[in-house]
Amino acid sequence: MLIGKGITVRGEITGTGDLHVAGRMEGKVNLSGTLVVEDGAEVEADVAATAIVVGGQVRGNLMASARIELLASGRIQGSCRARSLVVREGALLNGKVNAGPPPEPVSADEGTAELVRRDEARTPLR
Repeated sequence: MLIGKGITVRGEITGTGDLHVAGRMEGKVNLSGTLVVEDGAEVEADVAATAIVVGGQVRGNLMASARIELLASGRIQGSCRARSLVVREGALLNGKVNAGPPPEPVSADEGTAELVRRDEARTPLR
């Protein structure tokens, strides 16, 4: 799907497949696919997608299950969370970044055991 130059879309876009934005998008995006924000495009939205490529301006929180790529012409103002993050020279990123695989879940028993070990390590010997 393409949102062309001179077109503004407001609302929520959800689905599978790729979305290319050359115009303006406001709202929320939830894709099983790639979002491409082209140079000169503006997106003001929270985005969840498989991959996100930013060459234009994005204001909002981005979450990609695979990769976020910020091109040299790209500007992001907001939080980014992805397994992989690529920021090209000249790009601007202003916000919180979480990159890499998500932490392994810890069971309650393992978490309690770790707290006990830490507490015992701090307790002086008598």
